[in-house]
Amino acid sequence: MDATIAKQVEAALEYVAWTVLWNKYFAIMFLLLGLFLTIGTGFFQFRRFGDIFYNTLGGLFRKNKKVRESKVSSFGAFATALGGTVGNGNIAGVASAIAIGGPGALFWMWMAALVGMVTKMSEIVLTQHYKQRYEDGSSYGSAAYYIQKGLVEGKGWKWCKVLSLIFTVTMIGAFYFAPGPYTIVEALQSAFKLSGTTAIFCAIFYTGICYVIVLGGIPRIVKFAERAVPVMVLCYLSAGVLIIVKDIPAAIAGIKSIFYYAFQPYAAVGGFAGVTVMKVVQVGVARSVYSNEAGWGSSPIIHAAVDVDHPGRQGLWGAMEVFMDTMVVCTITGLMVIITGAWQTGRGGAGSVGEALGIAFGGYAPHMLAFFMIIFSLTTTTGWFSYLESLIVYCVQNKPHEERMKYVKFVRYTGPMVPLCVSMFFFYHGTVPSVVWMMLDIQSALPVYVNVIALTLLSPVIFRLVKEFETDYLNPEKAARQAAKAAAKSGTKATDEN
Repeated sequence: MDATIAKQVEAALEYVAWTVLWNKYFAIMFLLLGLFLTIGTGFFQFRRFGDIFYNTLGGLFRKNKKVRESKVSSFGAFATALGGTVGNGNIAGVASAIAIGGPGALFWMWMAALVGMVTKMSEIVLTQHYKQRYEDGSSYGSAAYYIQKGLVEGKGWKWCKVLSLIFTVTMIGAFYFAPGPYTIVEALQSAFKLSGTTAIFCAIFYTGICYVIVLGGIPRIVKFAERAVPVMVLCYLSAGVLIIVKDIPAAIAGIKSIFYYAFQPYAAVGGFAGVTVMKVVQVGVARSVYSNEAGWGSSPIIHAAVDVDHPGRQGLWGAMEVFMDTMVVCTITGLMVIITGAWQTGRGGAGSVGEALGIAFGGYAPHMLAFFMIIFSLTTTTGWFSYLESLIVYCVQNKPHEERMKYVKFVRYTGPMVPLCVSMFFFYHGTVPSVVWMMLDIQSALPVYVNVIALTLLSPVIFRLVKEFETDYLNPEKAARQAAKAAAKSGTKATDEN
């Protein structure tokens, strides 16, 4: 009976995730939104990729002039947001996407990310433009703020208040439904064959570490991210590159299968049924959004804390986040499970990545998987706390500062316990990782729906700000030359007329 109920629940979740929310029309619509923003900004992420890198990660290798002092640096916001995106979604999530949708899912993750670079940049530009400053010097922003200021107040569209409410409630729910402790339990059990009780104690210990970081507020979260994120990304990439280099023929075959199965349905493999091409697109786009958060409206929240000379400058960091998250880190995970054949079990989750590491590194694999999962999950969970603080402040924005801080402190003290309890429930009921990730896909879709509407309605503001930034800040010399030419032409014309 239990097995029958479990199958019914799984079927219901799959229906809601892939037929109702992440349906084929919405996946295509999301790609079209990215394409619309890409065209509207003149293919900015492709034309200006050199400038994006130069003004973000490239700045770490040279002495950079600070544009404006702020409590959170641009790199601090980037590290925190990247830590929030480069997390268990890049390990367990990508492996589950390929388990459900096959190798072709990775191709559609790439497509969603390429247009998602400008989508996330647009979110951050709007967040910076419409952010709220408070009397204590802090500044907060999110999709809820730019919906409120840009649409409700700016356009007088009162019905958009519903969008702000849906976004805020679903994003708070996304935090409390975070799978950090669950993925820790799953990874440790897979890696070290721990008993259920021992694995749960490890999850409790993990939650305790979260408390140590979170109780220090946004400054401690940002400081942790600045130190942990570069180390974890470099270590993970090194492991992935070694797997690829060790078997070049398999790597070439794996890359071919990504492109082939992106447009071809494949027959049943391992423990699951065959998949249509449309299902591959749906899974790839959904998991791309969950991983890099482009269009979700989450990462821009921490970027609102940075003071810059123009919203477009901080937007460049968002584009780089998506590139690093999906085009680099997710690609490494995908290639690992495809090259080693670990994806063919159909199980998904961190266990598939553990199997891939085991094939390449033998007995060291369990320790490597445990390290990656703990660090990746920590940066995600703590990064999301900085988002949650802004969401809570939005809910009580009209209250005095002292009262707002009471709500923030309440969340800091109680927040980590809820994901732990949810994870223990999944664990004790033996929930399969791919089912957990379907549930996450469901809750991630709702704020995306809201954000797609907001970005579309505010697209004229995005295009104006991006053009202004490109002209006045990326091309100041060119703009000056054009102005001088125009002035000279005008002078010549006036002389001729005289």
